[in-house]
Parts: sequence; structure tokens; C-alpha cells
Amino acid sequence: MKIYKARHGGFCFGVKRAIRLALDAVKNGESIYSFGPLIHNRLAVDELQKKGIITVKGIREIKNKRVIIRSHGINPEILKQLQKKGFEIIDATCPRVRRAQRFVEKLIDEGYFVIIIGEKDHPEIKGLLGYARGEAIIFNETLKIKKYKLGIVPQTTLDIEHFNQAISHILPNATEVKIFNTICHETVLRIREAKRLARKCDAMIVVGGKNSANTTRLYEVCRHYKPSYHIESAKEISKTWFKDVKTVGITAGASTPKKQVDQVVKRLKKLF
Repeated sequence: MKIYKARHGGFCFGVKRAIRLALDAVKNGESIYSFGPLIHNRLAVDELQKKGIITVKGIREIKNKRVIIRSHGINPEILKQLQKKGFEIIDATCPRVRRAQRFVEKLIDEGYFVIIIGEKDHPEIKGLLGYARGEAIIFNETLKIKKYKLGIVPQTTLDIEHFNQAISHILPNATEVKIFNTICHETVLRIREAKRLARKCDAMIVVGGKNSANTTRLYEVCRHYKPSYHIESAKEISKTWFKDVKTVGITAGASTPKKQVDQVVKRLKKLF
């Protein structure tokens, strides 16, 4: 069997930055708390917790006054509450997410009604809605738009094809539209390379958290072309997946540590 590993895979810039900031914050041995998992990778978050980076769902769960804002960003109202209560705040919001937040604010200030394209339950989207101050909705295909001035901002990890389809649905119903393409370039490269590998290989393995939106999207892209498997750990690999498979491609989500990908490669080499 030949193994092809994607060059554009594993931790993205924003995730690397968030983890570095978090680890620097716990060097003195004092814990720090994150609203929701710092990144969307269960195994990596478990490792971080052992080092004192603790995931919580609300302010009441924080046992000291040290908080890190995860890479996905946070609703500005929660941020104001933390500041008002005197918390020490380390902001690990990905700069690309912060850019999207600023564009939402800019559109609202200019009198546009904002349509955010992305997954409604994703923390980044919840944060972006907060910056819209009630003047935004999340796109869906049944949407009937009655506003004349529309602003459009996508989730930073959105598939560019999904973005284009949403825009083509919105444009005929609007008089004036301002679009900010905030999709991260790394996302575009990952999806493009995943498609190339999936066309080339007999099967694909996508490594990353089951709760990771960008990893799930990579999996959906890959399985459109070839049999594909979304795994968090090399332990999940089954030899039965690879009957008559001569080439396998491996890609990984933006929240996947390099060692998890290396373990998958090692497992495949051992099996074949």
C-alpha cells in the first residue's frame, strides 16, 4: 500500500497560537479556564487539561479569575461580564476570526443587515452574532430576505463552494449587498488538497475531532469521491476498510496535532 499524506493538514495558525498562549499562561502552575474546549479535538483537550487548561461552560465554574478566550472567539456580552468582574483575560481568538468580527461590526455601523453563512451551533458563529447586536441572521436555503441593504460574512472555516452557493441564493433578492470573504486561506488549501488526494487514492482517512466542523467538512468532501473514514485516533483503524486498496490518502483538520497524524501513518505501516 502507498500512503499519501496531505501537506496542508494538522494545526492551523490560529490553533497553534491559542495553544501557545494557553501553555504560557500555566507555566507558573496556576490553572486557566476556557469557555468551551480551547480547540475542537477531544484528545488534545484532555492533554491540555492535565497541564491546567480547564474547559468550563460558564463563569460560575471558574475557580480563580483567569480566563482564556478560545480560538473561535466569544460573544462580546460575555467578554464584558468578565471584564466587569475583574477577570484576568487572555484573548486567544484567532486573528482571522477577529477580522470577521470587525467586519460584522463595520457592516452594522454602516446600516447593513448582516447574513452570516455558517453552522448555527458553532462557537464562532455565536460570537459573530453577538457583534451584530441583533441585526443579523444565519443563512439557510429557505431564507426569505426583505432587507434592501445586506452584508454577508462567512464562517472562517466554511467551504468556498458553500459560500458561493449561498451568495447566488441571496443576490437576486437584494438591492445593495456588501460581501466580506473571511474564509481562511488555510481552509481553502486543505479542501483543495483533500479533493486532489481523494481523486488520486483508493481510500481516504481524515484525522480529527468528531466535534470539529472543519474536520467533518474535509470528511464530507473526501467521501464524495472515495470511501473515507473520519477518525480521532489510530486505534479506530480497521484492516477490513482496506480490501483491494492500493493507495490511501491522509488529511487532518485544523485542530489535529501532528502526533495524531503520525500515529495513523505508523498504524497503517504496521498493518500493511
